[in-house]
Amino acid sequence: MTWNEAGGRVSRAFEDWRRADAENRAFLRLSAEWSEAAYEREWKQAEESLNRVFDPDRHYGDEHVDMFDAAVGGLWPSSYQWMVEASVLKNGVTAFEVYLEKGLQEVLETWRVTIGGQRGSLRLKTKGFTSPGWMTLVDAHSILGNTVKTAAVESARELRHLLTHQNGELRTEEALAKFRDEVAEKDQEEYDRTYVGGRVRLGAARVVDTLDAMGTVVRDADVAVLTHGPWGSKRDQIPLDELYEAKCLEFIPE
Repeated sequence: MTWNEAGGRVSRAFEDWRRADAENRAFLRLSAEWSEAAYEREWKQAEESLNRVFDPDRHYGDEHVDMFDAAVGGLWPSSYQWMVEASVLKNGVTAFEVYLEKGLQEVLETWRVTIGGQRGSLRLKTKGFTSPGWMTLVDAHSILGNTVKTAAVESARELRHLLTHQNGELRTEEALAKFRDEVAEKDQEEYDRTYVGGRVRLGAARVVDTLDAMGTVVRDADVAVLTHGPWGSKRDQIPLDELYEAKCLEFIPE
């Protein structure tokens, strides 16, 4: 069975990833649309509230700014959008890693082997968790002929780490140089650019480009996953010995 996304000839793992990817992109788009309308509504309400009580002897005319700030709990549009973008990027990297795991499990799911007279199944090796480590996924896919540890993927995973463990804070000059988006900042004034101690700049375009780059890797990898899967033409040619020797597998007795 030849891999064909449009024709639906893909792995189950790919179908799960594609659904998660579509939801993630919709969340990014809809959040921007809905939040813009909501923030405009709150701003107008703050202005109207001030107009109803405005007294030139007591008010300066900009009190609606504080009223707006109180109404949104201090979460201004730029911060809200950053949080959405950070969430989408982190979810995208997680969905990518989940695909890599599910794709390999799909390849292994129908196999039963006998080791030392004991019949059992095979699964990806884990270390105290229910999911395998990153390098187990990389090595196992490499044995199937896939390159999943690309420069774009490594960049996405490092950015996810920064967002998860440092809330996007660029604490050093090295971090600033590594994560700043010079293209996005090209036409900005100096005071609007990313700085040490500030949060990494994301932007919808950067997030979508990251999702696209991981999507390319998923699509390339799924060809081998489908081919070696339960209905693939190479379902009987899985390099189990090589996977086992690389410590990617563990035996589960029946």
